[in-house]
Amino acid sequence: MKNNPLFLLASSLNRKEMTRFAAFAASPYFNKHKQVRALASLLSEIYPDFSENKCERHAIFQKLFPGQPHDQSQLAIVFSYTVRLMEQYFIIETMSEIGQLDDKTLFFNQLRKRKLDSLLKTDWDEKMVKSSKKRLGTNAEEPYSQHILEKKIRTAAEQDAIAMRLGQADNRFLAEKQHLLDTYYLTERLRDACELLQRARLLKSVPEVGPVFNSLVTALDEQPEITVQIPSVNVYLQLYNLLKNNDLRSYPACLQTVKDCTSYFNREELQNIYNYLQNFCIQQINQGQPDFLKEVFKLYQHQLDNNLLLVDGLLPEWHYKNIVTTGLRLDERVWVRRFIEQNSKLLAPTVASNAYSYSMAAWHYHIGQPKQVLPLLLQVEYTDLRYNLDAKSLLLRTYFDLEEEEALLAHTEAFGQFVKRNKSLTDFQKRGYFNLIKFSKQAFRLKMQSGFVKDEKWREGLQKLQSDMKTAEIVFNRTWLENKIEELAAGH
Repeated sequence: MKNNPLFLLASSLNRKEMTRFAAFAASPYFNKHKQVRALASLLSEIYPDFSENKCERHAIFQKLFPGQPHDQSQLAIVFSYTVRLMEQYFIIETMSEIGQLDDKTLFFNQLRKRKLDSLLKTDWDEKMVKSSKKRLGTNAEEPYSQHILEKKIRTAAEQDAIAMRLGQADNRFLAEKQHLLDTYYLTERLRDACELLQRARLLKSVPEVGPVFNSLVTALDEQPEITVQIPSVNVYLQLYNLLKNNDLRSYPACLQTVKDCTSYFNREELQNIYNYLQNFCIQQINQGQPDFLKEVFKLYQHQLDNNLLLVDGLLPEWHYKNIVTTGLRLDERVWVRRFIEQNSKLLAPTVASNAYSYSMAAWHYHIGQPKQVLPLLLQVEYTDLRYNLDAKSLLLRTYFDLEEEEALLAHTEAFGQFVKRNKSLTDFQKRGYFNLIKFSKQAFRLKMQSGFVKDEKWREGLQKLQSDMKTAEIVFNRTWLENKIEELAAGH
């Protein structure tokens, strides 16, 4: 029963929302079904414990239909009605949260449709015109919000319609609507274009923004005095040009604009914006610009300082892991150790142990303590594919450094079979891991043979490995492998 849509929906509510839903279900205006009211009340009573014990179907049926023989089809109908009611509750709550129109404007809309001009004029003179600028005004100091702008656009249209009805028409509301529409359209269009560019790179396709949009961007680029007046347009225009042109020189200015305009976006919007910046930096790293690793690290630090990485008050484990990986690649060992300890409490309880153990294992490996790695990796539960692969890669490196020949050979065999059989991995990922395994074994063999085979033969093996590495399209942990090969060459 716990996977029933009703219980899944109910589990997503917080205590306040659950109480409000029970009250919503008790209202005869929205719900006239007695058993649905009883079920909503029961859900509120047992919240948040929707375990099998509390949600056993026979017990629920008896509470809804006392003394009647169990009828699963009848219970299913009540559940279905309750799910529909919860859908309606979510819709009304969302409308209440974002607002379709100003509340007073909704009332005036009804007065206008019912042709109650006398009532309309009484309040219009005193309330509507007096406060119109306060309600409708939008300027560079106001945060961008898609929903608020939609509300203001509709409100401006209604204001203008009422003014026309009362014979008080002027251009103020229509002009305000035009300004709001410009802000809304340009911002949404540019944001979508940034997303199209990012997805196109992931899908290796061509972004289809259209000729009209290209002309629009050209016009905006030629009139910067317009864009700077609307922060949301200014930010997304610079982001779009950065992503489209892949221009390294424009990155600092774009980043500074984003920071200057932070107050004009909500947290979710800012998280997406910084995601675009991070992906741009990662792309530069992949294209041979290692200095951008520092930029990725700075972006993470800035987001940490401003709580932009938290989701529902928790730090996603992949941000936690990626920050550790990035910091270690820059040899920020002291900072990383402090980060691991201080931020583990921000992880979801279900993943905290895994993330902490893996991150500490990576830290010990980085500072040259491979013997500390193995017991920590044993504490990692491989419930997630990415953790599994990362842990296996780290274990491979650890066996390599400890010169555990038997363990390394057994591990690489098992690792290769895991990659081969896993249907969730793309061909690109499989090639990357297969090459890591193959070249690691070759490098380890050279390491163990040094001093035991003829120098000429050993050199031939090293040169072949170096050549194969250069021609390989993708090798995961390439930098680590290259460093190990350099160590072999220098030490022989």
